[in-house]
Amino acid sequence: MLCPKCKVESERRFCGRCGLDLGVYQELSALRTELESLRLQLSKFAGAPSEHLAAPAKDASKERHVVEGGPKPPPLPPGPAQVEHPAPTRSFTELALGQKWFLGIGVLVLIIGIGFFLKYAFDNEWLGPAVQIAVGFFCGVVLLCLGGICHRRELRGLDVGIGAFGLGTLYLSSYAASQVHHLLPAGLALTLILVVTMIGACLSSLWMAQSLSVLTILGAYLAPLLFGSEQFYPWVFLGYLAILALGGQFLAFANGWKVLYLIGAILTWLALVNWTQTTYKGLWFFETFAFTQVLFVAFSLMPFVRSVLRREPGWALGFVLAAVNGLLCCWYSANLLDYQKVPGSLVSLSYAIVSLGFGLLVWERKRLISSWLIAQGMIFLLVFWAQILSNYWVPVFWSAEIVALYWVAAKSDDRLLLFGTTLIGLLVFFEPFANSIDFVLSPRSGLVFTSDLLPRWVGSIAGAASLLFISWLDRAERIRGIHPTLNRVFETLGILRLFAFANMELLRFSAQFMPRIEAAGLSVLWSLFAVALMAIGVWFRRKAYRFSAIVLLLATVLKVLAYDTAEVSTPYRILSCMVLGAMLVVVSFLYHRFSERLSGK
Repeated sequence: MLCPKCKVESERRFCGRCGLDLGVYQELSALRTELESLRLQLSKFAGAPSEHLAAPAKDASKERHVVEGGPKPPPLPPGPAQVEHPAPTRSFTELALGQKWFLGIGVLVLIIGIGFFLKYAFDNEWLGPAVQIAVGFFCGVVLLCLGGICHRRELRGLDVGIGAFGLGTLYLSSYAASQVHHLLPAGLALTLILVVTMIGACLSSLWMAQSLSVLTILGAYLAPLLFGSEQFYPWVFLGYLAILALGGQFLAFANGWKVLYLIGAILTWLALVNWTQTTYKGLWFFETFAFTQVLFVAFSLMPFVRSVLRREPGWALGFVLAAVNGLLCCWYSANLLDYQKVPGSLVSLSYAIVSLGFGLLVWERKRLISSWLIAQGMIFLLVFWAQILSNYWVPVFWSAEIVALYWVAAKSDDRLLLFGTTLIGLLVFFEPFANSIDFVLSPRSGLVFTSDLLPRWVGSIAGAASLLFISWLDRAERIRGIHPTLNRVFETLGILRLFAFANMELLRFSAQFMPRIEAAGLSVLWSLFAVALMAIGVWFRRKAYRFSAIVLLLATVLKVLAYDTAEVSTPYRILSCMVLGAMLVVVSFLYHRFSERLSGK
């Protein structure tokens, strides 16, 4: 549709240049046509003269505005005489096939054919190396000019295809001049490719062709891989990547092409990791470390800056990309620093401070964007605590942060943030079990209960308490709304963590002080834990707690009858049976005593 404001053809709902909602104009045009049709039918029913019925809709609309003396409305696209019905799907498919697919396949076939022709000419030595490169550059420029002519004549699709063909010719000619015929040094050829990239970016912006910009970015990132990064000085290679990353950000921001953010981030990291694996040396630490921080600014802060400047609600996928990029920057910086504790943790702390500071700065104006920034800063703080502290103290700070992260997610009522909070809750839950693999596989004689007792207990209890506290906050609607799935997940994780912690500590205690009490002690612990669950389920009328208590009691009964009575000594066998029997009696008493409460009476 032709935009009535800037006269630019656009196939989307919003104009790519001025942002005008073209769908509104289409709906107004259809509504006006329907109103005029209804007026004509009413006039015919009332016996109006035929001359009045034959008056065109456009003149009637003008006369009505003149009589009313109202302000002149904005220009509308000319409406059809009748309401247009959408064409069948087959017509649209045929149109897309004829206009786009045939064009793309034709351009590809032309490139292949010209490539075969040039190879044949080169093999037969019809043209010398310098003439070959000159012909390539000349053909590329001519193709770009033809694309411009097609664009001025409004040959949509053909201009982009010919322009992409011309850019590809220039890219290949630059590569051949340096790597095939060795007429240009690698640095100069890379500069030439950067100039071609700038031309492609300008054309894609002027023509509002997102596909052309994607092809331009792909060609620019492919160049150093084809050349071989070992041919460049580190500052040349990293500077080239920095220009591409920042230039792609500017191009995407100016035209609203969000796909370029994702493509630029992925290609930049692929090029950087490939360069690190094949070429990087320790002497280039400062250049590489500085470039890593440029990546953090470009892909972890700029999405939020763009949302603030454009006064948009935000782009969730871009914010997720920002958090992932920040974690990659933390990992890559630590890798450059040989995973030293202090400098690596300072990088993560710096990222956290910048994200939190920016989030607090825009809190009053952009609440949702601020919530994402605060959440991102908390993720970096999680990495910081994991780097700087011992394994036992990490859960303490992670527990405090998971509560704060839930508060931010619930306050902003962002479902994606709530989902991320649940994932980090799972991380907090599984973190102590990752450190307990040796505990499970090692012999019991090597376990020590008194070693690191205080940090171990504080960290485990803090982790379980934070999970249960989040569940209570959400169920009681202390912040904003209730999320049943989330509070059930956090409640389950908290109870399971408490149960696992109690079992591991009992095993540690029995291994150090009383090895023979291990089996009977587990039975006693399970019985007591089941009674506690039952008491909570009865008092708060929570069926899930009572059901869990019943399952645990049945498992304890099976353990006592099948294992304890056969494997443990008589005194501990007596202890298991007595405690289990007493707990079963207590459970039965609870059901009798609070039967009315459980039935709701």
